[in-house]
Amino acid sequence: MYKIRIGKDKLIYSEKGENLLRVLRDNNVSVPSICNGAGWCGKCKVRVLKGNSLTLTEEEKRLLSEEEIKNNIRLVCHLTIEEDLEIEVLEEISTFNFSKEIEYKTSLNPLVNLERFRNKIDSKDIDISYIEYIEKRKYVVRNLEIVRRLPSFLKDGYLEGTIVVLDNEVIDLREKDLEKIYGFAIDIGTTTLVVSLLDITTGKRVGVKMEINPQVSYGADVLSRINYVMSDPHGLFVLWDLLISKLEDMIGSLCKEKDISVNDVYVGSIVGNSIMTHIFLGVDPSSIGVFPFTPVFKKSFLISSKDLFKSIKNAKIYTFPLISGYIGGDIVSGILALGMHRKPENSLLIDIGTNGEIVLKHDNKLFSCATAAGPAFEGGNISQGMIAVSGAIDHVWIEDGKVKYSVIGGTEEKGITGSGLVDAIAVMLDLEVLDKTGRMRKNEFNVGKVRITQKDIREFQLAKSAIRAGIEVLLNKADITYEDLDRIYVAGTFGNYINLENAIKVGLLPPIEIKKFVISGNTALMGAEILLLNKELIEEAEEIIKKVKYIDLSLSSEFQELFVKFIGWG
Repeated sequence: MYKIRIGKDKLIYSEKGENLLRVLRDNNVSVPSICNGAGWCGKCKVRVLKGNSLTLTEEEKRLLSEEEIKNNIRLVCHLTIEEDLEIEVLEEISTFNFSKEIEYKTSLNPLVNLERFRNKIDSKDIDISYIEYIEKRKYVVRNLEIVRRLPSFLKDGYLEGTIVVLDNEVIDLREKDLEKIYGFAIDIGTTTLVVSLLDITTGKRVGVKMEINPQVSYGADVLSRINYVMSDPHGLFVLWDLLISKLEDMIGSLCKEKDISVNDVYVGSIVGNSIMTHIFLGVDPSSIGVFPFTPVFKKSFLISSKDLFKSIKNAKIYTFPLISGYIGGDIVSGILALGMHRKPENSLLIDIGTNGEIVLKHDNKLFSCATAAGPAFEGGNISQGMIAVSGAIDHVWIEDGKVKYSVIGGTEEKGITGSGLVDAIAVMLDLEVLDKTGRMRKNEFNVGKVRITQKDIREFQLAKSAIRAGIEVLLNKADITYEDLDRIYVAGTFGNYINLENAIKVGLLPPIEIKKFVISGNTALMGAEILLLNKELIEEAEEIIKKVKYIDLSLSSEFQELFVKFIGWG
């Protein structure tokens, strides 16, 4: 049995011959592994402080820079344990802040309400039960636990307290001085998780938190997660447990920060792509990974939080309906938040993240498609790619003939975000470092200490070409041109940071006048929030999925032709 010390505080053990990535996973040490341990992504980096007999593999020589190799940086998926080790995890999955506020307006008509009651127990009312005093208010009590607790709310001849009501059903009985109840909205992204906490009684957001989806240790994209589920009999449970544990921790942390009891949380809404929604509910998503890509369900659910979480027991959780196997509730939520289905304008929603989902609204019709854009826009498959955390380059430009850049957090640059990569490629085009096919005129281009390689350019070309081809397919399906569009919504975390002019220059976004673009932020989370505050929007969400026509690009020869067309830069 060998010892593996991680930093100063953690010590784990392993048998001889074990793979280090698997050992770290088994001991809850999360490191990015976009390729799910296949060995090709180069993200699972550690610094080996003790254990010099480890042989450097040929793949590591290719994926790591000379400076990294010199500083004993290794890839854990390539390491077999043959001795005691001491390592430093360089990019352990961690928390980061989500500070951008989302402004919206909606009528306050929440899914769950509070109502105080006070009834004098009159000796003349000998035929009335305690429950009937409450049900006189046109509510019903079905929960046996509430019936058992009801006698304790009789004080000095009065039955009094506060009821929590969902539609017309009493879901809890509380003390009379309870004034506020809370709800959470969750956006389950393939790469990131966002949880917001709302005061349901006032409609105000009281806190928000964003963290890495811990499932990235099992692959950067949804197909990697599906492959893991299909290859391991415990895979679904592993991914489900990681997700549920992290979300429960995030909700609990938000409540603690705001001095709120989790017992006062009574409602939640969940959005995510179809695969993430399946995993959240503990449903095997494997059928989405093979033709004809059929989901197990598309309908919405209203479930009890106690069926998922250990500490959050009182909430009713609404999961948004899905459009198809690759267009999920996050897009339904985005359409709802933007009001695309209600507005007369012709509009386009482009949600760019680990997946690329596109919706076109024209002549009261909605068309949608999903593109296999890959994780490049969130730093995946890019040699020094990162999501938007401290140390990541987020913008690049030319000033006084020199390449300048900004780094999130003002620290030393460690990598580059998707928005930074868009800027960098625009700069490379201006400097003629790239030709029209995307071929670099030298081996790599440096932005500070961050290198951009030919492979990075090719990864970006594949991703941006898929987005543009998907847009064109929908326009052709509706028989309109870019000039017919009134509004183009750019959504997702990536969209928050993007420089529109550069995105057009590199061919990611179509050449349309800038004023038509709207940087929309996290529309998925926005829709989840407003639905919590206005229950009438549930009916709208259910109607949206009936109106959207899904276009399967995997069956489209037109898409393949357009994909090739948009690979280069004209």
